[in-house]
Amino acid sequence: MKDQMAVDGLFEVVRAHDAEPAHASDRFILICRKGRLFGADPRGRVYMGELKAPPKKAPRRTSLRGIYRIPLHQKSPRPPPVKPSFAVPISGEIDPFALFQNATVRIGGKEIKVEIRYLGPLPKH
Repeated sequence: MKDQMAVDGLFEVVRAHDAEPAHASDRFILICRKGRLFGADPRGRVYMGELKAPPKKAPRRTSLRGIYRIPLHQKSPRPPPVKPSFAVPISGEIDPFALFQNATVRIGGKEIKVEIRYLGPLPKH
């Protein structure tokens, strides 16, 4: 099915601004493979999550659930065994087959408008 290729792939997510173009730090790349999401932005925040498919007869919207990890700056001269970070929940509904869409997601309880653009398929194994 050709539409299925649009679900697994590389996406650009941009925080939508009404009057001005998005700054580079408002953009990030997101990889989707088999419903699992992974991405990162220029500030070092890491995004992880999953898409939950609706029942077969439901409209073409999919539930998005995930977190993003914000790295914490540390002043200790000794590096920790694991880099400390703070996790913020992400949720929303998107059309997983759209090549471009505007969506509203909740990040840490705050609604944020984003633009999601499909960039292309992932390489085959």
